[in-house]
Amino acid sequence: MTPPRFLADDMLARLARWLRGAGIDAAYAGRGEEDDAILRAARAGGRVVLTRDLRFPGGPRERLVVESTDLDEQLVEVFRRYPGFDPLERPFSRCMECNGEVRAEEDPGDRPPGTDGPFTRCADCGRLFWEGTHVERIRARLARASRRAREELEEEARGEPPPIGRSEYDSFLKEILPLLGLSWRAYRRVRLGQRTRLRRRMREAGFRTLDAYAARLRSDPAERHALRAALNVTVSRFFRDRGLWLRLPEILFPELVRLAAAGPVRAWSLGCASGEEPFTLRMVWLDSPSRATPLDLLASDISEACLRRAARAVYPESAVHNAPESYLARRFSRDGAEWRLVRDIADSVRFETFDWGSEAWPGPFHLVLARNGIFTYPDEAGRRRAIGKVRGALVPGGYLWIGGNETLPLSDVKWEVAAPGLFRAAQPRASKDA
Repeated sequence: MTPPRFLADDMLARLARWLRGAGIDAAYAGRGEEDDAILRAARAGGRVVLTRDLRFPGGPRERLVVESTDLDEQLVEVFRRYPGFDPLERPFSRCMECNGEVRAEEDPGDRPPGTDGPFTRCADCGRLFWEGTHVERIRARLARASRRAREELEEEARGEPPPIGRSEYDSFLKEILPLLGLSWRAYRRVRLGQRTRLRRRMREAGFRTLDAYAARLRSDPAERHALRAALNVTVSRFFRDRGLWLRLPEILFPELVRLAAAGPVRAWSLGCASGEEPFTLRMVWLDSPSRATPLDLLASDISEACLRRAARAVYPESAVHNAPESYLARRFSRDGAEWRLVRDIADSVRFETFDWGSEAWPGPFHLVLARNGIFTYPDEAGRRRAIGKVRGALVPGGYLWIGGNETLPLSDVKWEVAAPGLFRAAQPRASKDA
């Protein structure tokens, strides 16, 4: 089914731009236009209004109400409405800037130096386009949304739990997250992947409704653990916070070597997702003057699916777009639309399943990487517990690296700031002899 021609209101300008990338005619009404004026323009142009406003005027055939505020979810919502539509059949056939038709151009005289074809040009605004790494990222995002839309429709056809609406999802999480030791504040932004995983977990546990599943969770600790693992946030990428990664050989690695004395440096990536973080650490270490000292690298995650992906070590374009070109050239190879990590790096990290709620933590380590995980998603009590556990997993004077938007919870442990997000556990002062 082919999507109609759309006219997006002020709330969905970004969605319209991405739909153009999928070859869909998606015009933008402009900032501040009144609803009645948008509806008149849509009727005159034979378009369907794209809006998030449930009270938008007009009949149901004249508007498509998109529920989510998240772009990926919005794309899925649109693609679900038009089964069989393939966003990669005619991608970039419309200008993502102005919605004009894009046409091939053989050898444009205004091509920037050093650029290669094929070239296309917008017939309306005259903008010249050529393929770059951003094109692969756009294709990958559209492909993911299309795949998820197709999977949801197939699940519905099999009689599996229906998609969960945003308000239902929010109400469910507000009640259940405290039982899991997780923070609603961290999960308040609806994520498509989490809703999909919640539906999958409900199916595995034999439930079709949120109310029935919530009743099970209130009485079953094992199911609470299973859901916490299912809701685990696994978004990561190579060289996240790239600037600090590239400074580590100067500001951190020599200190780790000093702490290790004659032995290997021991590091732990806690909440490693699909391995992007520990593999980045290994690559940067091998390129540093500290590489003569062995690096014993443990990586763990609660999700066994994530660890299987880490073992495969094949990644989409979105996971590597922060990586410097020199690392892509030396440490990866192209595998279709994906990137395959070289085997010697992939085999150099030890992966284990680990739940941060466990009583027994491994250690001691000279460095713990706990970024964008245990200091974001647990509730306040869980974060305070985590900081004590991390300190216990470090050698005296060991280092902790957290996410750029995270802060350490209040605790009795003293920390010295080594760099933004990088902390050194203060060593206790030696007592003077009486």
